[in-house]
Amino acid sequence: MSFDRYVAICQPLHYAAIMKQQLCTRLVGAGWVIGFTFSSYHLVLLSKLTFCGPNKIQHFFCDNSPLFKLSCSDASLLWKADSILISFVVLGSLCLILVSYVHIFHCILHMPSASGRKKAFATCSSHLTALAIVYGSCIVLYAQPSERVSLETNRIVALLNTV
Repeated sequence: MSFDRYVAICQPLHYAAIMKQQLCTRLVGAGWVIGFTFSSYHLVLLSKLTFCGPNKIQHFFCDNSPLFKLSCSDASLLWKADSILISFVVLGSLCLILVSYVHIFHCILHMPSASGRKKAFATCSSHLTALAIVYGSCIVLYAQPSERVSLETNRIVALLNTV
């Protein structure tokens, strides 16, 4: 979506030529393939755990942190691998989005009319709000070694992320 906003604001006359159906399909497909690949890796990590205690997760959904805490096996290496992998995905995609928005803001600030700047900022504001909530909660939930995070904090942030 940030690339779409970039093209719409910074190159409005070329929008139809750049944002063709084929490019949109490739961008969505790349997102699905990357998401499926990393989700599969999570399943491999979780399949290495053994469970011998309670079988109830005190969480809204079956997230890694509660599962790692329920495990009887040593999950310290899994915590670290999971944290590194998710940090790479979350922070990598965030960097791409931020680069796009730096270019957008640069274009907006160089617009000659105040009404054009206001319209362009309004176009981006809802997306930026959603990004701040999603990425903020994802960084709190996943980008740090979760061994030290309480499940109560994790549950509250996960609720914000889910809503």
